[in-house]
Amino acid sequence: MKVVGYVRVSTDRQGDSGLGLEAQRESLEQWCRQRGHELLTVTTDVVSGAKTDAMFGREVAVAAVESGVAQGLLVRALDRVTRDQLDAAQIMKRANDYGWRLLDTEGADSGDPSQRLVADVRLAVAAEERRKIGTRTREALDAKRRKGQPGLISVSAQRRIQVLASQGLGAKAIANRLTAEGVPTATGGDTWSYSSVRRVLNRLTQEVA
Repeated sequence: MKVVGYVRVSTDRQGDSGLGLEAQRESLEQWCRQRGHELLTVTTDVVSGAKTDAMFGREVAVAAVESGVAQGLLVRALDRVTRDQLDAAQIMKRANDYGWRLLDTEGADSGDPSQRLVADVRLAVAAEERRKIGTRTREALDAKRRKGQPGLISVSAQRRIQVLASQGLGAKAIANRLTAEGVPTATGGDTWSYSSVRRVLNRLTQEVA
């Protein structure tokens, strides 16, 4: 069977957990070698699993499969495709309607009716995990505020801002990129303002000076 691969991480810095882009790619290649399938290409996204409208790499992969060049879309785990249950249901329906298979290296296969319930449960667990992470982040920030500490922009977010600035992006463009990538703000939200980015850039400039 010919398949198109898709890999996704939430941020450029994600990778130590074993879910980095290269680790996912190697997992897809190994899965195909073991089963005699042909991995035609692999598309990528660096975006939060909740930002389904910004998963352009996923759309390219699906379009390639639906053009007839492959019979399936392969991911390392279903939560790489999405962490939104409604979006997951739509992807599953699209695969069924257009006659292709959504597969992952953990055994999920939308073409196997017996696997549908398993896939639904795993996607529900992924969605709940994302909700809990957001809740824990907000609770931690609320605790800081109760102690008189303002919300703090994480070191990784500051580093991401610094990298994007070095690439020539302005505060507004950086804010849009961080929002698209799902990087948490200082208050635990997911929408960055250019003023917040500008404050970080000003502070970094002062530290260098």
